[in-house]
Amino acid sequence: MISKLNFRKIIYLGILVLFTGLTGCKDMFKDPLVDKKTGDKVTLLLLDRSFINTKLSISLVDANTQLPIESESVSVSFSGADAANLITFGGYKQTTFHTGSGYIEVGYDPNADFGAQNPLELTIMASSQNYISAPQFLSYTTEGIKNLVIKMVPKTSLKSAKLGSYTEPYDISYNGHVQSTDLVYVADFSGFPTGTAWSYLNLYTTNSNGNLLCNNLKDNVLYADYGVYYFREANGVSLMPPSLPIKNSSFQKGDYVYSAILNSGMSKCDNGLTIHIERNDNSGGSGVFDYLMTFSDGSTKTGQISCTFPSDNLIEQIYYPSANPAVKVELLGDAQYDFSQAVNLTSPCGAKANFTATPKSNLKTFKMITRYSCPENSIGLGLTIIGEFRLKGSTDKWTPFKFVEGVCELQLVANADYDFRVNIDSEYYNYILPTNPDKVKTYLEDNSSPDFKFRNLSILSTDAGVTISTDVQFSNSICDIINNMK
Repeated sequence: MISKLNFRKIIYLGILVLFTGLTGCKDMFKDPLVDKKTGDKVTLLLLDRSFINTKLSISLVDANTQLPIESESVSVSFSGADAANLITFGGYKQTTFHTGSGYIEVGYDPNADFGAQNPLELTIMASSQNYISAPQFLSYTTEGIKNLVIKMVPKTSLKSAKLGSYTEPYDISYNGHVQSTDLVYVADFSGFPTGTAWSYLNLYTTNSNGNLLCNNLKDNVLYADYGVYYFREANGVSLMPPSLPIKNSSFQKGDYVYSAILNSGMSKCDNGLTIHIERNDNSGGSGVFDYLMTFSDGSTKTGQISCTFPSDNLIEQIYYPSANPAVKVELLGDAQYDFSQAVNLTSPCGAKANFTATPKSNLKTFKMITRYSCPENSIGLGLTIIGEFRLKGSTDKWTPFKFVEGVCELQLVANADYDFRVNIDSEYYNYILPTNPDKVKTYLEDNSSPDFKFRNLSILSTDAGVTISTDVQFSNSICDIINNMK
C-alpha cells in the first residue's frame, strides 16, 4: 500500500502546477472499485478521489467575525449509523477528524449506497479548546460535493458572559431555580441550524452538577414543543438532533446545554429545491457560491453549493411555513462571477431556481489542462479537488473553485500574480501562479525537479482567454511507487 507520505508527495507534484489529474498505469484503475490482483471489491480508495462521489467540504468559522478558525486544532466528530462510512483524503475510515486550517474535506465510501429511500444521515459536532459549535443533523439523497459552513462561538466569552439570556418562551430552572447562576449564558444560537424542524435559541453551560427542568410554555399555539439538547465534552456523551430534545434531566458541571423550540405550522420538503446555474456565454467554469432563501414568515436558510457550469444543485433539509410556502432564492456572486436576480417561487418543494452566471468585467479566462506520463508507460489518475485563490499579497476573502479531473477554468485579472492554495488532509499547500502568458513557461521550468518535468508545453493566448496545456512526466522512481500500489 502506498504510504501517506508518498501519496502526499505525488499530490503535491500536481498542485504545484495548478493542474491535477492522472489515470491508471497498466490499466490498474480500469475499475477503481475492484482490487487489481484479487478481483474483490475494495472499500477504500487511496488516490483517485474523483471516484469518491460524495464529499463533505466543511469550513469552520468564528460566528462573530466570520473568519476561518486557523489558530488551533478543531475536532470535528460525526455520529449516526452512516458515520462508519466516512473516509479521509487518503482513504482511511474514521468518525472524528482534526484540522488546524479552518477547513476539512471528508469523503463517503462509494461502495455505501444511499438515495431517496435510504438517505445518508449524519450529525456533525465541532469543538476545540476555545470554540464550540451547535450539533447539526445532515441528510442527503444525492451524490456530490456537500458544502457546510460550521459556525463556532468562543468559549472565552464565558469569562465576561452575563447571567443567563433566558429569552426562551418557556422557563428553564436549574436545581430548582429559574435563571440560576449555575446555568451560565454563552451565546445566542437562534440562527444556527439544527438540520431538523427544531430551532436553536441559546447556549448555556453548567457551573455545577444538578437537575434541569423546562416547563411553563408561554404560547402553545405558536410553539408545538420545546426542550434542550446537550453536549458533555469530557466523555462525548450527548443528546443531538435528530433525537428529540428533553425537558428534564440531570447534568454535570461543564456540560453545554442548547435550548430549542419547535414552531407550529412547519412542513418539510422531502424532494428539496434545485438551483440551476449556467454561464451567460455557455462556457465552463466552477466555484463555490453562497445562497440565501427567505421564506414568507421572514425566516431564512443559508448555505453553499460547489459546482461546475452548467449544473443542477439539490438543496435538502428545507423546512417552510405550511400556510404560505412562498420563498425568495438568491445566489451571491464572488470574485469571478455576478449572478442574475433573485428568483421568487410559490413553494420550494420540487421547484427549480434558474440562475445565470456572468463573468465580472475586466477579467480574462484562464484554462489549464494537464496530461501525466511515465518514461515508459502512459498513466493517468483523475483528481478532483476544491482550491482557493486571491490576488498575490491581498488580504481579501479567498475565492473557491474546483479542479475537475485535471482541468480548471478561472476568471482572473490579466498579467497579475495570484496566491493559490488547496487543502489536503486538513493542511493547506500554497503556491503562486502568474497569469502573464510570457511568465508561465519560466515559472513551470523553475518548479521542475528530479521527480518530474514538463513536456509539450503549449500556451495559447487570444482575446477570449489563455489556454495552458502541458505534459508532466514523472521520474521512474515516482512511477515505480504508482506501479507498486495495491
